[in-house]
Amino acid sequence: MKEAKPEQEKERMRGLQGKTALLANLVAVAFPLFYIYTAGFGLVSTEIHRGAYILFTMLLCFMLYPQRKKSGGNKVPVIDWILCLLAAAAIIYWIVEFPSYALRVRDPFKMDIVMGIIVTLLSLEMARRTINLILPILAIAFLCYAYFGPYVPGTLGHPGFSIVNITESIACDVGGIYGIVANTYATFVFPFIIFASFLKAAGAGDAVESLALAIAGGTRGGPAKVAVVSSGIIGSITGSSAANAVATGAYTIPLMKRTGYKSHVAAGVEAAASSGGQMLPPVMGAGAFLLATFTETAYLDIIKIAAIPAVLYFFSVGWMVHFIAGREGLKGLPKDQLPKIKDVLLYKGYLLLPIIVILALLVARYSPQKAAFGAIVSTILLSYVRKETRLGPRRLLDALILAAKNSLVVGATAGTVGIIVGITLMAGVGIKFSALILGFSGGLLPLTILMTAVASYIMGMGLTVTASYVVVSVLAVPALGQLGVPLVAAHLVVFWYVETGQVTPPVALAAFAASGIARCDPNKAGFAAVRLASPLLITPVLFVYTPLLLNGPTGAIIETIASCAIGFIAYAGMMQGYWFKRTEILDRFLLGCGAVCLFIPSIYTDIAGLIILAIASKVNRKHAA
Repeated sequence: MKEAKPEQEKERMRGLQGKTALLANLVAVAFPLFYIYTAGFGLVSTEIHRGAYILFTMLLCFMLYPQRKKSGGNKVPVIDWILCLLAAAAIIYWIVEFPSYALRVRDPFKMDIVMGIIVTLLSLEMARRTINLILPILAIAFLCYAYFGPYVPGTLGHPGFSIVNITESIACDVGGIYGIVANTYATFVFPFIIFASFLKAAGAGDAVESLALAIAGGTRGGPAKVAVVSSGIIGSITGSSAANAVATGAYTIPLMKRTGYKSHVAAGVEAAASSGGQMLPPVMGAGAFLLATFTETAYLDIIKIAAIPAVLYFFSVGWMVHFIAGREGLKGLPKDQLPKIKDVLLYKGYLLLPIIVILALLVARYSPQKAAFGAIVSTILLSYVRKETRLGPRRLLDALILAAKNSLVVGATAGTVGIIVGITLMAGVGIKFSALILGFSGGLLPLTILMTAVASYIMGMGLTVTASYVVVSVLAVPALGQLGVPLVAAHLVVFWYVETGQVTPPVALAAFAASGIARCDPNKAGFAAVRLASPLLITPVLFVYTPLLLNGPTGAIIETIASCAIGFIAYAGMMQGYWFKRTEILDRFLLGCGAVCLFIPSIYTDIAGLIILAIASKVNRKHAA
């Protein structure tokens, strides 16, 4: 999905006025209110829970997003009102008929199929106008594959399915449009998007940035470290790398430029940090919920498993910006420009307590949606501590409307991704595609990982992290599983690799978004982001070959974490050309060799890596002298 920054989204959306704007706002307020209720007090029913999510999303998309990006205006044309009515008719029909549909599975009414076709076409159109053409085209390709199966050669061929069978599978049952993706978005993702909007309305983003500035602002390269910390924390909740790069970058990028960072480097730092937020618990954008659902693993366990790799990623990026500052002779901010930690915690720290509430409720074994509900309630209550953060009626309404609008870029993919997942399950594409991957790779795990990385990168360029993760995981995870990779590790491999599309040209959505604020060449920002975020390419390999995901003896896990941490410091020095002083070619070669040794899971290679780093340090000091 092509994640857009808030300014872009505002420009793309229609600037509705009068009664039309009032109607859209009423729908936008009702949408999050309903799911706050279900998060706190339980589902009304499966069909209402899933159907209402698709319906609200479609209504807002067709009201707010024009048919063409440059034809916004302030009115909803007749054709879009017709689409809204069709969406309401088709989805309400499904909700009403779903209980009795169980009695006529494989023998649907004609009206079931007609309404199913309508909601399928509307799902494709919603994704097209809200995101881009890539996802609808991919879904259409899967639909054609299901129908023209007999004409597909080789392993991927199959007997084919009729239009009735395809429609029933993806639009009448709960395995496609109304399936696992829609349920995950409605149950877990949307409540946390609402929570993020409430946090923003209360001013928690400023609290995070002030706290990071107080902690790291005075150190070498301090403003860049502030960007790494604040963007990581906020990015975990926002669910969009590009949007987060703009939201936090509006503050951090000028700060970095003021202290001497080049414009494209400042944009790259922000993009790398914002992308990393998608891997950082507790929310991981929407990834934690999807991972938990697909692997049938407890949400709290996903958080535990994913935490250490995410921290190592930010640890690595932090060292890179430290080495950039050393190479360029940059300093931190003067003390008189830094807030005091005590003052930040006293006057703003309370706004961060809802994040603690989430973790506390999860540890107490409450469900993720209950944790989100508790965090939303606590945000509202804590906002009343100070007058300037108080969420009064007007700000609450604005936060609800913002939550609904922010959810559309994710929610618009639910139906179309559901189509892809439904076809994949119906035609057994996952198993066949896995056989194809294994055939090409010759059953070699390193080649299979490489092919997964390439597929993830390609998908990640044009889709959202969540959409590309779902698509690639249903195709590639079975292949990794057949080669002995544990299920959670295989899913994390895909999830990390799809992030590369956010920072790697020619698309690099997060980097391009940050470049708009930095006012620099987007491609330069993209290549700077690639270097900073390159641990994205290394860490998934560690998931497979080391016990980094807590899947081994305690001693081995501790050794792995320690060796990887030192390895990432060496890697950062190699990438940025600085150690104790500026590096020569030999220094960088030795740092790279030391890092590789430290990444290999063996006490002997760890010792070898440390020896090589000692030699590199001596050589570096000698060159500097």
